Amino acid sequence: MKLILPIYYEQVFKTKKNKTILVNMGWYRNAHYQILNKVKAHYHDLVREQCTNEQFNNPLIQFKIYAKRKGTDGGNIRSVIEKFALDGLVKAGVIPDDTIKYINKDMSEYFYDKNNPRAEIYLTEMRI
Repeated sequence: MKLILPIYYEQVFKTKKNKTILVNMGWYRNAHYQILNKVKAHYHDLVREQCTNEQFNNPLIQFKIYAKRKGTDGGNIRSVIEKFALDGLVKAGVIPDDTIKYINKDMSEYFYDKNNPRAEIYLTEMRI
């Protein structure tokens, strides 16, 4: 299964100019709880829309982060995207839970893509 998620979110305001935010740990740490909940729900919806009927009980998860700038800290992006994506996968019934009982192996790769920043998440079932 493959998921493609944006790493930028546009925060819409009624009385001022919209703001595009990089979804990363720095933003997550300082964001108001209401916007956090809104962004998390947005990512859950994106995950649900891309889910198939597959279920994974022992998934290997691979994260590929494509950043807009070469100086970006990919791990800070991955941490928040991972949280939102795994919670969305649990909510969609694709994985039973996101605890280490079920998620005990993952991989990360980081790339530069100025024109199409994104996160790609691949799930495959590990055979024991």
